[in-house]
Amino acid sequence: MRFRYRNAQTGKSEKRALTGVDFLWLILQHVLPKGFRRARNFGFLHANCKRLIALLHLLLKFDPKRFMPARKERPAMLCACCGAVMVIVRTRIRTTSSAVVAVLPRIGVAI
Repeated sequence: MRFRYRNAQTGKSEKRALTGVDFLWLILQHVLPKGFRRARNFGFLHANCKRLIALLHLLLKFDPKRFMPARKERPAMLCACCGAVMVIVRTRIRTTSSAVVAVLPRIGVAI
């Protein structure tokens, strides 16, 4: 069996040839035994525990913004016809289903 994969160290795409048994052995190394659960799905590692993680940051006096890379500003998009700066009105996010979800930009309005 031949397959292509991305080498994590170099980032390059590589090809590999294995027997079917060896390929299945590589895949089955990632399957948990019966009765075991993934630890990242529970406790403060769960995806819905953002409040708890924020509380832990507060208690430990940890500032995650110090360790985040600075966000790069996008260059302005110019209209091909008149050369004016274009404004993003709506963004579409593709999903795995056939439906398309439209996300409207948030505009802060003081009342």
